[in-house]
Amino acid sequence: MYGKFYQDTYEFREELHKLFNRFLDRHNELEMDTHNEIVELRNQVIALLESWIGSKKMQNKLGIEIPLHATPASIESFLEKQARSYKKSYRACEICGENRITHFSHIIPRSDGGPSDEKNYVYLCPIHHHLFDHNRLSEEEWQKIDFSKN
Repeated sequence: MYGKFYQDTYEFREELHKLFNRFLDRHNELEMDTHNEIVELRNQVIALLESWIGSKKMQNKLGIEIPLHATPASIESFLEKQARSYKKSYRACEICGENRITHFSHIIPRSDGGPSDEKNYVYLCPIHHHLFDHNRLSEEEWQKIDFSKN
């Protein structure tokens, strides 16, 4: 998360961290597994909040409803994406079907709190990626993108 979104949510995230830390300090007798589950719960709450804010921004900005999810980035997703890139095995563009080279485009931009996770990507050729990022796709092109799979 970068830029204005990070700044806008900083205070809330800090308060959320303090709330969980106060709880953990009061219950310092918790077993390590329980402690780690609570920390993971805190991280999921923050990821869900950021996903919700990002999806609302996209809905207000572009009128696009994006399914809410709070999937934290995973090393498996990262490694799989890197392996496809190394093998030059690209997924087809969701609009035109081009598969010689495609980009993964964030549905909810990282600057608006979108996670770097497979569920927040659509695969587009360089031309459609540019048009997508600049809200220049035609209505017919928007219809070809399947947001429900995310």
